[in-house]
Amino acid sequence: MSLKNKIAVVTGAGSGMGLATVKAFLREGATVYALDISEDNLNQELKAEPHAHLIALDISNSAAVNEAFSRIANEQGKIHALINAAGVNTPNRRATEWLDNINHSMLDAMKNGQPYHPEFLSEIPDEDFDRVMQINVNGTFYAIRAAAPLLKAADGGAIVNFASVAGLVGLPMPAYYPASKAAIVGMTRSISGELAPFNIRVNALAPAGINTALLTQSGEDHVQALLSMQPLKRLAEPEEIAETLVFLASDAGAHYTGQILSPSGGAYLA
Repeated sequence: MSLKNKIAVVTGAGSGMGLATVKAFLREGATVYALDISEDNLNQELKAEPHAHLIALDISNSAAVNEAFSRIANEQGKIHALINAAGVNTPNRRATEWLDNINHSMLDAMKNGQPYHPEFLSEIPDEDFDRVMQINVNGTFYAIRAAAPLLKAADGGAIVNFASVAGLVGLPMPAYYPASKAAIVGMTRSISGELAPFNIRVNALAPAGINTALLTQSGEDHVQALLSMQPLKRLAEPEEIAETLVFLASDAGAHYTGQILSPSGGAYLA
């Protein structure tokens, strides 16, 4: 599944699954443009990689995304893969702490056999909902729109978006996250049809629990609660997810398009 001489763009490249994907693509011989909001993370993790080109930007800023892809167009003229790994679970630290408190209260109630009915709707301000949608949905759209001409210039390639099992099944959580990930599912399927005549494949991954700091920061009880909902009782490693992305971006994945693959340990069974 070599990616030798391929040019790839990975968003959310400074940590988690995005970073693991960059490293896997580099190992397979690709030149990778690594995009992330954190310049510090990019430099710390990837500055020493000679075939990694680092671009710090806010993926929800349309002008910044267009500028980044204009640079790539000038330097390369084409790309062969776009991996849209940039995304957030919550819009800010305040919302993260609020959600952690709810999750811990829910787990305590479950342990004691007591009912617990979290209230999310009344507590989500407009700006929190908008921010998650801007990053997860708008940012993915901006990147695809900017990448499409460069993929066409390569006579085809692959786009992989990050959805989530939360966008496929009903789970109690703040509505902005499952709404954004369900939107990714619809966007993936629609754009796959539009770009198929150009030999551009568009798929999405809908993972469940992944062993990243974003998930494990909530504590072991929260992790175990998530694992209780899936047959395989462990978190997936970011490197495992990256191997799926290598496959989808390579010639080995040439007949996959419009698909939603769910590396979820069986939490989602289509």
